[in-house]
Amino acid sequence: MQEKQRILAVFFAAALLRIATSLGFPGIHAVLDQRVELTTASSSFKQLREGLYLYKMGISPFDGGVYHQAPLLLLIFDILQKYCGSIDASSIAINAVYCGLDSLAAWFLVKISQSGKFAGKQKLDGWIIASIYLLNPLVIATNLARSTSVFSNTLIFGAIYFANCSIPLSILCLAAASNLNIYAIYLLPPFIFLWCPTKSVAKCALSAATFAVSMAGFTSIGYFMSDGSLQYLRSTYGTLLFFSDLVPNIGLWWYFFMEIFDFFRPLFTYIFQLYSLIYVLPLTLRLHREPLFAVVTIMGITLISKSYPEVGDLGVYIALLSLYRHIFTNVRYTLLSALVVIHALVLAPNFYHLWIYLGSGNSNFFYAVTLVYAIGIMLILTDTLRATLRIEFDGGEEPRKAVAQI
Repeated sequence: MQEKQRILAVFFAAALLRIATSLGFPGIHAVLDQRVELTTASSSFKQLREGLYLYKMGISPFDGGVYHQAPLLLLIFDILQKYCGSIDASSIAINAVYCGLDSLAAWFLVKISQSGKFAGKQKLDGWIIASIYLLNPLVIATNLARSTSVFSNTLIFGAIYFANCSIPLSILCLAAASNLNIYAIYLLPPFIFLWCPTKSVAKCALSAATFAVSMAGFTSIGYFMSDGSLQYLRSTYGTLLFFSDLVPNIGLWWYFFMEIFDFFRPLFTYIFQLYSLIYVLPLTLRLHREPLFAVVTIMGITLISKSYPEVGDLGVYIALLSLYRHIFTNVRYTLLSALVVIHALVLAPNFYHLWIYLGSGNSNFFYAVTLVYAIGIMLILTDTLRATLRIEFDGGEEPRKAVAQI
């Protein structure tokens, strides 16, 4: 009972913090929405409102370069506007929606940790796991910035949770998440192992086919919303795949594509996208005994390899990694990784301000920090993957200790 009270206390404190900040600083949402570390062309709430306005005026939001997000989000916020009135970033309805999404994601995370099917032998208490997600400054800032990535992140958590109790709901959640964030489709191979623990070929094929049908259903929403035009594919998924909106972000794409000649853009676009994809099947097959860890690792790789990343993705990755407490004793570079990432997160807004607002720096300042950020995540990825494989190989024991026991 005490554990439940602690979990409820964390949920209450997190919701109170978000609501109090929103009410006490009404302009904070607009300020944070301008931060390239927190929102991108594929998740900006301001662009979502502009797209919704065009849609309500009878103008296709997918024409031009205004709106690059999934049509499903337009449908969701159109319903919210119809029943709740204003969808201003600081309105009560939006506060309730975003607080509810974060709370639901944390609830999924706690239930996943308590299920015993996916978590390791050594578990963190539920209130600690909830705190790691709900009280993470990166997650809070992303929520206050009203990034629409909160929707896809919650759906991914839901897909993991329902994989243990309702496979159709899990498939539906992953398909919806992939519709909102196309990189979530990379999680399909390890999810198939979650859905089919017996490795039945027929069941795996059925799950994949159901996912494809669900994905097609969500994607067709844009077809009907744009009066039978396929232009929305180019404006939404095409922008993510071909990086047509050259706006600086915390990722590695923008500087490179600003510098190269246009003639080489298609070639390097394919190479960069292939880098995101190439690890999926090898990791899934190697970690087939730990499909959830394969999901976590692939999400970590897309942190640095996708075209429009944001720091909120790191908060999600850390929260999922907290499910694997048993690997923490075998990681080697915890302090180094943490310091490198914190160093990058502190310097990124400062260097961006020097470059854009003060004019006393240049793009190299900000891009250097994004490189440091990527190195920090790579350290976490390789360290946790090595620790997991080490535990699988020899139980995580030190070589000398293992030899002495023999």
